Amino acid sequence: MPCIGARVMSVQTREFVDVAAKARKLGCRVPAGIALLPANFATASDIGEFVFNPATPYIRSAWKSVRLEDEGPRARDMTQSSSIGIVSQAYANTESAEVPLVAFFGPGLLTGPEWSLAVALGLVSRVLALHPVCASPWEVRFHAVVGRPSGGCVCIEYQGDAFGIVALTRDVRRIWAGK
Repeated sequence: MPCIGARVMSVQTREFVDVAAKARKLGCRVPAGIALLPANFATASDIGEFVFNPATPYIRSAWKSVRLEDEGPRARDMTQSSSIGIVSQAYANTESAEVPLVAFFGPGLLTGPEWSLAVALGLVSRVLALHPVCASPWEVRFHAVVGRPSGGCVCIEYQGDAFGIVALTRDVRRIWAGK
C-alpha cells in the first residue's frame, strides 16, 4: 500500500504592534479594513526598510478584482524614502520563502460585506498556491495581523499548505469577538 506523505501545518498566535500607531509613526496610510503590510512592518524604523513578499502585487490585484481595497502602504508613500526602488531591491535580496506574506484585517471589515474576509483569505490562498513567483504551495508562510475592535493587534502566524489559509477566517472572527 502506498504511503501518502503528511504535510505539517503550524499556527501560532502572538501580540503584534499597534498597526495604526506604527503606520502614523512611519508616515503611511492607517488601515482600518484590509491591508498588505511589509514583512518587517513591526521592526522597520523607516519606510525605506520595508521588505514585501513577492506575491504582494498579485494579491493586491486579485483583491482589486473583487473590489477589496488594499489600505496598506502605497508606492507613493514609499517614494518619500531615499530608497526609491525598495520593493524590487527587497525582492532581489531575499528568497520569497523567507519573507512571509503579511496581511492586516482590521475591525473596519466588520462594517462591510460579510464575505470580505473569507474572499480575501481565499484569494491569498489562490495566489500563494498557483502564482509562479511564489515558493512551493505546500510550504507557505502567512501572517494574518488582526486588529481588535477594543484596540491592539494580534498576529496569527501560519506555515503550511496554501490551501489551509482560508480556515483562518474562523480564527480572525474569534479575535474580533474578543475570544
